[in-house]
Amino acid sequence: MKTKSAIAAIVYPYILLSSSLTEAMRDGRVETEGKVFTYDIDKPTPNDAYASAVGGYLKYSSDTNKTIYVGIRFHASLPIGANTNPLKTALFDNDGDGLVVNSEAYIGWRGEDRSLKMGNLMLNTPMMNDDTTRIVPWSYQGLLYTGKTIPNLKVQLAHVINIRSHTSSEYTKESASGEIGDSVTMLGLHYNGIDDLNLHGYYYYDPDLYSTLFLQTDYQYKLDEEQILCASIQYVDSGDGGEFADSEGKNGGDDIRLMAARLGYNSENLNISLNYSQNFGLSGIVKGYGGLTKVHTTSMIANGRGNYKPETWMIKMLYELPATTWGVSEFGFNYTRTKTHDVRGSQFDAHYLHFKQKFNNKVSLFLRYESFDYLDERADEKYLRLIFAYRL
Repeated sequence: MKTKSAIAAIVYPYILLSSSLTEAMRDGRVETEGKVFTYDIDKPTPNDAYASAVGGYLKYSSDTNKTIYVGIRFHASLPIGANTNPLKTALFDNDGDGLVVNSEAYIGWRGEDRSLKMGNLMLNTPMMNDDTTRIVPWSYQGLLYTGKTIPNLKVQLAHVINIRSHTSSEYTKESASGEIGDSVTMLGLHYNGIDDLNLHGYYYYDPDLYSTLFLQTDYQYKLDEEQILCASIQYVDSGDGGEFADSEGKNGGDDIRLMAARLGYNSENLNISLNYSQNFGLSGIVKGYGGLTKVHTTSMIANGRGNYKPETWMIKMLYELPATTWGVSEFGFNYTRTKTHDVRGSQFDAHYLHFKQKFNNKVSLFLRYESFDYLDERADEKYLRLIFAYRL
């Protein structure tokens, strides 16, 4: 009898897990998105580049309302047509060939106000995220816990052991800023218990590379039902550099000291903001540990996240036209001025324009253009992206 009880105690949880997972998968859903992406980089030879890609993603997820659930997603970006220096467009792998990657493959558990995922994950944090500027995103291997144990306070805990960049199909120890060593551990806190105020804090711990504190405060003041004044402050500080840290790296290092602020006005059709940042350190913060770091002075290419102590002013504007039978049209404009407080940095003015047409909930067209006017000996540059997307 004791032997039978022991066997039952071991086997019964697996029967429950298998039953829950089978039920969740029976009620799952499939998502697909197709994209055609053309990218033209106008720089002096040999850095001039042009390429087009076709791809997208296919995703299956079981019923996420169940206690146990799973998700799997594949992304692809394949070259089409003529190209020049395709590697520089970051649309393909590090050899300029097409990419087919597993961007998500996880098993999840859900309880009341809390969840846990383990496997290949896409993350959405300031210094580790998917980066939607290409067809293939970044993704991460490890676990992610999200939960609320205190009212108005959400906690995120991530432990990442491997990273896959947007130009690779393999999960390795290489982050955007260098080798991570054993792992990167992140603690995120989000508090919204004060009216119109949101507080966010993240700490990324990596003793082999560098560790980073990222703080953000967002405030909104409603003028009426359709008009809002908003303000935001960011502070980023890194240190504790390990053996793989590069203090002068543009993507991230152990000498980031960045302050950023945003003042904005939002209405039903118009969003406009004045953004400012200054990095007092030598390390850049362009990509952090992976993806694209979310700093207020960020345009398509121009940004205030670089190394060599950049100081940046940026005006951003979005205007949405009234809906027509063709769908919804959006225009965007950014003006950026950056100067650096280190002689090794470059100073520039940049102008950004975009046009986005959402024909319906499935079909969209996105045209983006940005030009750089360097204030030193560097030659001016122009960037053009055209993205057509279809989602099922």
